[in-house]
Amino acid sequence: MMRPYLATSCLMLSAVLSAAICAAAEKPADLPEHRVVAMYFHRTQRCPTCKRISEYIEEAIQTGFAKELKGNTVSFHLIDYQDRKNANFTRAYKIEAPTLVLADVHQGKVTTWKPMPLVWSLVAKKKDFLKYVQGGVRGYLEEKK
Repeated sequence: MMRPYLATSCLMLSAVLSAAICAAAEKPADLPEHRVVAMYFHRTQRCPTCKRISEYIEEAIQTGFAKELKGNTVSFHLIDYQDRKNANFTRAYKIEAPTLVLADVHQGKVTTWKPMPLVWSLVAKKKDFLKYVQGGVRGYLEEKK
């Protein structure tokens, strides 16, 4: 559940994220009404653990949501939070360290989002890691607005 103080950031980010989401698809018309966007914010210089985390996130998304990926209902993006061109994302999500964020998007607008901090503690337990990420994505997919 999103904390109240994050609501303002969520609303600010809607327009920015909407543009990024549309840019990620071949045609804006291809975007479904409800989507889940997984974003892994990483540093420019990435350590082996950060690289493994991004690989596991990608694997969790690809193996758990192949059909949804093809239909643009689920997407995964790597974002360098130290790159100035991503400053709007970094500020809106209050990113200060490598973080996985899941965004629930309805009609092109972020309605809620959440960080997934356990990826760090689960990186040594791949099976649990994959379940954790897939559970977060599935939770948003199953939500009805």
